[in-house]
Amino acid sequence: MNVHYLMQYVSRELHTVVRRYDLSEELVETVCERPDLHDVEGTADFLLPLFDGEIPLLASGAQSVSYAIVQGNTSRFLIGPVLLSEQGCVTCRLPELSYPSDWLQRLFSCEIGTLVRAALLIHNLFHTKTLSPGEVIVHSCLGEQFHHEIMKDYSDTVFENQETLTHHNPYDQEVREMASIRNGDVEQLRRSWAEDYTGKLGVLAKTRLRSNKNLAIVVMALSSRAAIEGGLIPEISYSLSDAYIQKIEEARTPEGALQLCREAEYQYTLLVHEQRMRQVSPEKAPDMRVMRCKDYIFSHLHQKLSLSDIAAELQMSPNYLANLFRREEGISVGDYILNEKIKLAKNLLIYSPYSFSEIAGYLGFSSQSHLGDKFHKATGLTMGQYRKKYGVKEFLEP
Repeated sequence: MNVHYLMQYVSRELHTVVRRYDLSEELVETVCERPDLHDVEGTADFLLPLFDGEIPLLASGAQSVSYAIVQGNTSRFLIGPVLLSEQGCVTCRLPELSYPSDWLQRLFSCEIGTLVRAALLIHNLFHTKTLSPGEVIVHSCLGEQFHHEIMKDYSDTVFENQETLTHHNPYDQEVREMASIRNGDVEQLRRSWAEDYTGKLGVLAKTRLRSNKNLAIVVMALSSRAAIEGGLIPEISYSLSDAYIQKIEEARTPEGALQLCREAEYQYTLLVHEQRMRQVSPEKAPDMRVMRCKDYIFSHLHQKLSLSDIAAELQMSPNYLANLFRREEGISVGDYILNEKIKLAKNLLIYSPYSFSEIAGYLGFSSQSHLGDKFHKATGLTMGQYRKKYGVKEFLEP
C-alpha cells in the first residue's frame, strides 16, 4: 500500500498535518503541504498514550482545536489540527493551551463527520472489520460515562414516578392513534385524541417548549411510517414529515408545537384515506412492488417516465408490472404518471411563482401547450384559470 499517498490525500482533504508514528511512538513521517501550518508542542505526546487502537479517537481542546488518532497495522496516524464547528462535542480533552489567534485563523474548519470520515478511511484500509461513522462518534463523543449517566437518569425517573404515582399515557392509546392513520380513518383518529386518561406526556427536554417540540417530532416519525404502512408513497410521507418538522421547530409556544403535530396526523390520515379510495381493494395491504413503483414515479416526476424504464429499475418485466399495477390500482401506469404530474402542476400553480412554461419543463412535458392540453382535459380549467381561482395571493400577478 502507498501509505505516503494515503497520508497526502487526507492532508489535502482536511488542509492539515498527518503524522505517522511507529508502535513505540517514534515519529516516522510527516505530510503537510501547507508551510504556514505548524503544530502546538506536546499535543502528540498527550494523545498517543490515550489511544487503545481499536477505534479511532477524536480529541478536542480550547476553541475546538481537534485531532484524530488512528491505528494502522504497524503504525499510528495523527490527523490535525482542525477546528470542529460543533463545540464541546468530543469527550477526550486536550490540555488547555492558549492558541495564537493568527494560528487559529489558518486552521481548516469542518464538521465532526468530515474528520471522522478521514479517520475511517485510514482505519478501514488497514482492518478487515470496517467501522461506521456512528461507532466512532459514540466512542469519542459519548463514551462509557454517558451510558452510566443514562442509566442513573432512568433509575431516578422510575423512582420519582413510583413515589408520586405518576405514569405515562397508555400505550394502547398510541396504538389506536397510529392505526387510525394507517387505516385512513379520520373519525377513529378524532376519537383517539378525545380519550381521557390520567397519564402524562413524556418530558423530553428541560424546557416545556423544547420538550413538546421533541415530542411532536417523535410523533411525526411514527405517523409518517404508519402512513407508509397504510399505502402512502414513502417519498410523499417523508417530504411531508420534513415540512412539518421545520414548522414545529419554528413554533413559539408548547401548545403550538403540539397543534402542528395534530394537524400533521390529520393530513396523513386524509392522504391515506384518499389513497385507499383509489385502490381496487382498499382493505388489502398494499403490494410492496407497486409501492416501490409509485415511489420511483414520485421521485422522478420531473423526467419523462416510461414503463420500460420503471420496470428495469424494479427488475421486473414491463408486461408483468403493467398488469400488476392495473390489478392493484385500477389504472394504468401511464395514466397514474399523468395524474401525478397534473397533481404536482396544481400544487405549483397554487403555491409557487413559476411560469407555465417553467412548470411544463420541470414536469418533463415537451411544451407548455402539451401540459396545458392535458391539464384542461383533467380539470376543465386552463392553467391560468386554475391559478387565478386557487393560487396564493402573493404569487398572483397584480
